[in-house]
Amino acid sequence: MRVEGPKGPAAGVQSRNGKGSGSGSGFSLPSAASPSSAANAGGTPATAAVHDLDALLALQTVEDEGDRRRRAVRHGHDLLDQLEALRADLLAGRVAPQRLSGLAVLVRAKQATEDPQLQAVVDDIALRAKVELAKLGIDP
Repeated sequence: MRVEGPKGPAAGVQSRNGKGSGSGSGFSLPSAASPSSAANAGGTPATAAVHDLDALLALQTVEDEGDRRRRAVRHGHDLLDQLEALRADLLAGRVAPQRLSGLAVLVRAKQATEDPQLQAVVDDIALRAKVELAKLGIDP
C-alpha cells in the first residue's frame, strides 16, 4: 500500500546535499526532545511509534466481507472435493481412513459469511458430509 503526501511521493525528499526538494512540508523525524518536553508530550517517541505500529497491525487483522466470502466458497469447494473423492473410494470398494479424517476435519472447520444464501449452501454441503460420515460410523 502506497501512502502519498499532499504533493505526491517525492515531496520533502532530501537530496545528497541535505536540502529538501519539496517545500519543507514533507516527512521529518522528531528531534531529540528534552526530558521536560517528553513528559509533556505524554511519552517518548519510541512509545508513540510502538502504539502506531500496534494500530497498523490491528488494521491488518481486520478482515472484510470479501475475505470471509472467499474463504466460505473455498471451504464449500473443499468439502465437495472430499465428498467426490469419498464417492470414488466407495465405488472402488475401499475407503481410505485419512479421507474420512480429512472430511471430518473440514466439517468441523466452519467458515462463516454474512451472505445468507452462500451460508445456506455451505451448510447444506456440510450436512451432506456429516450424513456420509454418519453412514460410515464416524462422528464428525
